[in-house]
Amino acid sequence: MRILFKQILIQDSRSSFYGKKVDLLAVDGRWHEIAPSIEAEADQVIAGSALQWFPSVVDLRVHNTLPGGEHKEDWTSLQAAAWKGGVLDFLLLPTGDPVPQQPEAIQFIAGKLAGSGVLAYPSAPLTLGNKAENFSDLMDLHQSGAHWFSHGAGSLQDTDLMLKCLQYLQPLAARVISRPDVKGLSLFGQIHEGLQSTLLGLKGIPVLAETMHVKRDLDLLAYVMEHSFGLAHPNFSLHFSCISTAESVRLISEAQKAGLPVTADVAIYSLIFTEDAVSDFDTLKKVNPPLRTEADRLALWQGLKDGTIMAVVSDHHPVEVEYKELEFDQAAFGTIGLETVALAFISEAKKQGLTAIDTHLSHAGAAFLGIQLPVLKEGEVLKGMLLETNSHTYRSAEIVSKSKNSIFIGHTMEHKMVGVFNGLTYSYGQ
Repeated sequence: MRILFKQILIQDSRSSFYGKKVDLLAVDGRWHEIAPSIEAEADQVIAGSALQWFPSVVDLRVHNTLPGGEHKEDWTSLQAAAWKGGVLDFLLLPTGDPVPQQPEAIQFIAGKLAGSGVLAYPSAPLTLGNKAENFSDLMDLHQSGAHWFSHGAGSLQDTDLMLKCLQYLQPLAARVISRPDVKGLSLFGQIHEGLQSTLLGLKGIPVLAETMHVKRDLDLLAYVMEHSFGLAHPNFSLHFSCISTAESVRLISEAQKAGLPVTADVAIYSLIFTEDAVSDFDTLKKVNPPLRTEADRLALWQGLKDGTIMAVVSDHHPVEVEYKELEFDQAAFGTIGLETVALAFISEAKKQGLTAIDTHLSHAGAAFLGIQLPVLKEGEVLKGMLLETNSHTYRSAEIVSKSKNSIFIGHTMEHKMVGVFNGLTYSYGQ
C-alpha cells in the first residue's frame, strides 16, 4: 500500500522536519520518502491546504468500565473512541466491577485490543477491590506488567495505607497515582467553592480539598525517600492526576525542585473551562475535579509551559444518560474525552502560546508508560494523526462512544481530525 501525503505541516518536535511543510510517501506502513516535493505513483493521495501531522496521543487517564459496565462502554466502543481521537496508547484505571486485581486479569486487559491499532495499559489497584482494607498483591501485579497503581479513580484517604504503599513500591519501577481530594472536605460538593457555588446555591468543593491532599502525599513521599537508604528505583514516582488549582501547581513545582520524584497531569476540561460554565446548571459540565477559576486555569497552562505538569489527559469517564439528565445536585460526575482531547488541546494550546504541543499530548505520556513513539523519519513506522485547520462546533452526533456525556458538546474547536494511522491500519476522511 502506497500513500502519498502532499504539503503536510509536521508537528512532531523530535523530527528534523518539525515546523516544515513537506511531501511524504508511505509504503506498507512505513515512511519511505520525505522531501519538499515528491512525484510518485500511489494507491492514495492525501492533500489539503491546511493539513498537519502530529504524533498519536498517549492518554494517562481512562476509566475502565469493564467488566460490569458494558452498557456504558465495551471494548469495541472504547477502541473506536480512542482511534477516532488519535489516542493509540492509553492507561486504564482499575475501576471495573469486579476490579481487575489478579495478574491474569492484568495480562488479559493488556492483550485485549492487540491488533486493533490501539493498546490499553492496565493499572492495578493499591488495595483489594479498591476498598482501602487489604493490600493487593503488589509484587505479583508488578511482575505481571502492571507498573502503575492507583486507588481506583481516586486516592487513598488512609494516611498509613498510603505511606505503606509508597514504601512497598519504591524499590520498583512503579508509578503510584493519586487523584488528590480530601473526601471529608469535598463530601456532597457539586462545583468549585466560589462565586458560582454561592450564586447557584450549590455546595462547593474547596481548593483546600485538593491542596491538603497534595501536601500530605508530598510529605509522605519525602519521608519515604529520606528513609529509602538509596534503594528507591530510579523509575519510581508519585504521580498526581487531574490537578486543578494554582496552589497544587506551586506545591508540586517546589517538590520537584527539591528533588522529589513527583509528576503531574491535568484534565483537558480544566484547561478549557472555568466555573462560569456551570452557571446554567448544565450537567455535562459536572466533572471531578470541578471546573475552577480563570486564575487556576491560567496557572495550569503555566504549569505545562514550565514543565511542572507533564501531560494532558482526557479523564474519559462514560456515564449513562439517565444519570446525567437529572437535577444538578443529583447528576453524576464525569465526561467522556477520548475523542476530543487532542482537538481541544491543540486548539487552545496555540492560543496560549504553548510550543512543542506533542510533548504534553504524546511524548511525556509515552515516557510514563515506558514506551517510545516512532519519530517521523524515513524507515520508521507510520503512527500518528492528521488534523485539518477547520473551525467547527462539536455535536453529539459525532460521538462513537456508547456514552454521550461529553463536556465539549457545543464547544467550537479550531481543528478537525481527518486521519489516524498506525502502520498498515489507518482511517482517512471517515
